[in-house]
Amino acid sequence: MERLYKIYQDDAEFLLVYIREAHPDSVLIVEKDGQEELLKVTQTETLQSHIETAQTCSASLHLSIPTLVDKPDNAVNAAYSGWPDRLVVVGLDGNIAYYGSKGPGGFKPQEVEKWLQEFRGDQPQE
Repeated sequence: MERLYKIYQDDAEFLLVYIREAHPDSVLIVEKDGQEELLKVTQTETLQSHIETAQTCSASLHLSIPTLVDKPDNAVNAAYSGWPDRLVVVGLDGNIAYYGSKGPGGFKPQEVEKWLQEFRGDQPQE
């Protein structure tokens, strides 16, 4: 998705929504303050701790896509069935224009790229 963001960021608004942890209590190598360290990623219950975990994950993955954080009530996840991951394109009219299948098998950035190319009016690639 990072590649698509860099290519199409002038044509579409990209947002990553960080939802509840799919694998709470996992131990991951993360980057914090420019150093790698082991971090036990817990299921957070406050908005502030959820924001901190999202920031750590985004920095560790070197993402530049703007990141939003679902509140502890999990409303965005519930509305879009985002767990464990899902790609959604919302059209200019506010309606869902592309609704990918649940990940990881349904996480298909190439389908989103095709939609973006059509939206932009790109010529089909041979």
